[in-house]
Amino acid sequence: MGKKQNDIPEDINKELESPKFGEPTELTASGYILDVNEKDNKVDIQTYEPVSGATILEGLSVSKKIKLGDLEKGIVCEFKLDELKATLSKKTIEYLKEQGIMMNSIIKLELKELKIIDEHETS
Repeated sequence: MGKKQNDIPEDINKELESPKFGEPTELTASGYILDVNEKDNKVDIQTYEPVSGATILEGLSVSKKIKLGDLEKGIVCEFKLDELKATLSKKTIEYLKEQGIMMNSIIKLELKELKIIDEHETS
C-alpha cells in the first residue's frame, strides 16, 4: 500500500510549520506598494529587481516603525527588507522531493523601512 499524501509525518510537519530562522540579511530594492492590509499589518509590494527569485512579494510583515495608514499604493519607494532563511533538514527535503516539491529552505521577508522616492525632485 502506498502512503497517503495527506499524512505528513509529524516531525516534518512541525519543521514546516515552525521553521527556525537564522539571522536576517538586509536587502534593498526599489519598487512600489501593491496593497496594504492594515488588519493583519502586512503589505504586498512589486520590486523592479528580483528579491529571492520574485518581483511580487505578498504578505510581508511590516516593522512597527512603519505606519500603514501613511502608505500609498503605486508610489515609487526604496524598500529595506530583512530576509530570514530556515534551512530544512535532509529528511524534510527528501520528503518534499517525493511529493514533487523542490525546496531546501524557507525564506521569510519582512519590510523594515521604506523611503518614498520623489522622481520629480529638482536640484
